[in-house]
Amino acid sequence: MLVDQHLHLERGPYTPENYPDSWLDLYLERAATAGVARLGVVEHGYRFLEARGLLPGAWAEDRCRYRLDAYLGFVERVRQRRLPVSCGIEMDYIAGAEEEIRRFLTRYPWDFVLGSVHFVDGVGVDLEADAQLRRQMGQETLWRRYFALSRAAIASGLFDVLTHPDLPKIFGERPPFALDTEYRLTAQALAAADMAIECNTAGLRKPVGDIYPHRAYLRAACAAGVPVSLGSDAHEPRDVGAGFDAAVDLLLESGYREAVHYIGRRRIASSLGSGRQSRGERGEAHPPTA
Repeated sequence: MLVDQHLHLERGPYTPENYPDSWLDLYLERAATAGVARLGVVEHGYRFLEARGLLPGAWAEDRCRYRLDAYLGFVERVRQRRLPVSCGIEMDYIAGAEEEIRRFLTRYPWDFVLGSVHFVDGVGVDLEADAQLRRQMGQETLWRRYFALSRAAIASGLFDVLTHPDLPKIFGERPPFALDTEYRLTAQALAAADMAIECNTAGLRKPVGDIYPHRAYLRAACAAGVPVSLGSDAHEPRDVGAGFDAAVDLLLESGYREAVHYIGRRRIASSLGSGRQSRGERGEAHPPTA
C-alpha cells in the first residue's frame, strides 16, 4: 500500500479558513488513479496567526494570516467523514524557539508532524529571492549549517518525520565537499531519536530534477535502521503521487522494503511492493481505502 504522506491544499482558490470538502475530494480522485491508498494532508505552520514570529523576516510575516481554529474546523470535518486521510502539520525548526514551537504544536492532536529546515540563519534555503544571500553565505557554510540544524531539529523531539532532508540542492547547486559524513551523522541522529526520514518527490519538479534525499543519504538512513515515509509534497491535486514509481524504485535500491505513515502519532508500516514492474508506468488504479 502506497501512502502520500505529504501534500498541501494551499495552491487552489481557497484558504485554510474556507477549504470545501470538494477540494479535498479532487486529491482523493487523483490518488485513486495514481495507486495511492491514503493521504497525509499538512499545512505550513507559518501560515497561522498563532505562529507569528516563529519564522524570520518579511517573507514569513506576510504569509502569517490565517486563524488556526478555522482550519481545524475543516480537519474535524475530514475526520468525521472517515476518509483515508491523516491530518498533520509541517513545522519549521528554528533554533532557540523549541518551546514556542512545542506550544503551537500542542494546540491540536495532529496525526503527524513533519519537521522542516527552510531557513539557515535567517536565509531562505529554497527562496529565489534569497539567492544573493545564499551566495554571500557560500555553499559550504549553507550545507554545513543546514545539516547541523537538521540534527538539532531531530534532537528536539518535536517531529515525527524529517522532510525534504537535503533541500539546499533545490536549485541544482552542490556543496564543494562530500556529504557522506553529514549523511551518516544525521542518519545516526534519526535512528537515536526513532524518527523517520522522508523520500520526497517534489525535487523532480524543481530545477534540481532529483528526489530528496540523495540515494547515498537514503542508504545511510536504511543502514542505520531509520524508517522512511513517502511524500509528493503536492500543492495541487494533479501532483498527488507524482514521481512515486521512481521513488519506490530508489527506496528498494537503497534497501528499504516498507514505508511508514501516521495516524494519531502512531507509526504504521506498509509494503513498498516490488517496484515499477509490478505497478506499471502509472501505478495500479484502485480506490483509496482506510
